[in-house]
Amino acid sequence: MELELYRTVLILGGAVNFLIALSLLHNNFYYQIYDVYHRSCWLAALNYSIFGIGFLLHAWFGWRTSWPEAASALTVSYFHSGGVLFGWSHISLMRPDYMTRKVVIRDLVILAVGLVAYWTIMADWVFVIFFVHASYIAFTFYRTYFQVRRNLERMPADEKSPSWWTTESKRTVLGFHHSFVIGCHLIVLFGLGSVALTAAFPHDIWPYILLMLAGIAVFCFIFYSLVEYGNVIDAGTNATEDASLVGVE
Repeated sequence: MELELYRTVLILGGAVNFLIALSLLHNNFYYQIYDVYHRSCWLAALNYSIFGIGFLLHAWFGWRTSWPEAASALTVSYFHSGGVLFGWSHISLMRPDYMTRKVVIRDLVILAVGLVAYWTIMADWVFVIFFVHASYIAFTFYRTYFQVRRNLERMPADEKSPSWWTTESKRTVLGFHHSFVIGCHLIVLFGLGSVALTAAFPHDIWPYILLMLAGIAVFCFIFYSLVEYGNVIDAGTNATEDASLVGVE
């Protein structure tokens, strides 16, 4: 019974992720002139698709009970890929020039090394690659968030300001940036917690039922905040481009 419930939740989670990815791509059609936001939605859709594939593979192969090492490698693989894509999509929304060639190559090299290690060594200690890389991405996200928030708060919203930067738009943009940081809190807790539980309970089923249900809620919140940001994309784009920001490596 527990195993069937686990498989059902995995299939449900996979279906939800694919539906969210399709919704993002459909919604993204109307924002093609906003390069950074358009790219961020594509990256987020790819992220959801990877998670959806990962969940369905778990449900199909049932490695959690038959081959725990492969199940753990699969879990860390899509969480590591998701961490990279989340960083690229959401940090860029606050810092439009974040995705330089240097950043992309760095993240892809570390991700590639990690994926090879997860599937060849299949030992818990190699998960440190994910933890270190994901922690660095999270640190960069938080540093960027507080940097951007500080600069946006300093930008005056009065009669001398551009028409797109009013007191209301300033409050709204800061509010949506705050929803991004909440999303980062949730994905960090969910991602790191999932990988930690994968290592701690390689043969148990019940922790993953709870994690998958929590994960669906996390994914829905991130989807909501990203889509709703499109409603203030003019002010958000102009504000983040005009703010005097310090470079992020």
